Amino acid sequence: MPCETDLSKNHITKRTDMTQQLKPTTKSKLFHLRTLLLATVTCIIYFLGTIPVCHSFAPTHSHQLLHCQTTIQRKNNHDISRNIFRELVMEDDEDLRADITAIEKPDGLDSFLQEDDRLCVIKLHAPYCKACRAFGIKFRKLAMEKGDLLNTAKEKVRSGDARFGAIDYASNVKLCKNMGVKKFPTVLIFRGGKKGDGGGRGEKLREIVCKQSAVEDIVGEIDELLALNGR
Repeated sequence: MPCETDLSKNHITKRTDMTQQLKPTTKSKLFHLRTLLLATVTCIIYFLGTIPVCHSFAPTHSHQLLHCQTTIQRKNNHDISRNIFRELVMEDDEDLRADITAIEKPDGLDSFLQEDDRLCVIKLHAPYCKACRAFGIKFRKLAMEKGDLLNTAKEKVRSGDARFGAIDYASNVKLCKNMGVKKFPTVLIFRGGKKGDGGGRGEKLREIVCKQSAVEDIVGEIDELLALNGR
């Protein structure tokens, strides 16, 4: 009997492993199947909207009105198909991710700030901090709303109002200490650009110790700073 129990456990374990291996493949197949079906519907809608109307007789006022209505319907069908295509290709959240740069060492911070003159929102966190893990989810959502977006090929598909970065305390103890950060998670907002170029470029503008209302505070600070910059 002990042998049978062990075998059953091994069998369950193998089935669980196989299920876990099949999940990503199944999800991918379902996604591609959904894309194919919606693309087919798009083509049908567009095709029906482009079927010509036969006028083998002299058009009267009512016929001209009908022709105008048909033209409008064609345009609406075209708009519907274009919107479906845009949702399929351009606006699928599963294919987009926030561009959050992992910053390491002081020169990495300088390089990040000097990329352009947009606001730079930087999260400082520690891997052992439970509050940091909870805040990380909110920070990614904020980066999706305000920052740059990347597709699955890591190509930028949208430039946001600000750029987002993250510094791991465990890997950058000296950098965090040099920045004077003592509590985690903390968000620092910088003005992008190179120090010495004027306009406060490369300088720290805000420091926010993240609590429950931290995201609202960060959004308020970003909007205020963008308004001051005329964006």
